[in-house]
Amino acid sequence: MGRRKKILNNSSITGRYVKLPYSVVNSDIWSKLSAPGVKLLSDLLTQYNGNNNGMMSPCHTLMKKRGWASSSLYRANSELQHKGFIVVTRQGMKIRGYPTLIAITWMGIDEPIKNKFDECIKPSNIPLNYWSKSKSCWKHKPTIKEVK
Repeated sequence: MGRRKKILNNSSITGRYVKLPYSVVNSDIWSKLSAPGVKLLSDLLTQYNGNNNGMMSPCHTLMKKRGWASSSLYRANSELQHKGFIVVTRQGMKIRGYPTLIAITWMGIDEPIKNKFDECIKPSNIPLNYWSKSKSCWKHKPTIKEVK
């Protein structure tokens, strides 16, 4: 007897899920990410609701609840920026209580709801895909120093 394929219907998936394309996970640059880098990226993806790319935040106040220490968070954030997986859409200001906002580069940047992005960031349906490009092609440079 032949094997039967189990057919999954869409109703078996309940709740939210994260958008992580196979082309990203199968890339060379992904395989070079550190474990904290992958964890931060997955933690950031849990904030995504389908129309808020560009309004997610890696701030310590939010990430502390997910087990992050500030030094580890800084290193992982630096790595993700320098490898092109995230881009800063608004630089935060501690004095004013504005958190830094980021966008995942394999998705288009959504229109901000109430927050404004930095001047150089424009909402677009076209993904930046910096993770797959040379740094010399990036329009938006990382906002923090590279930590090794």
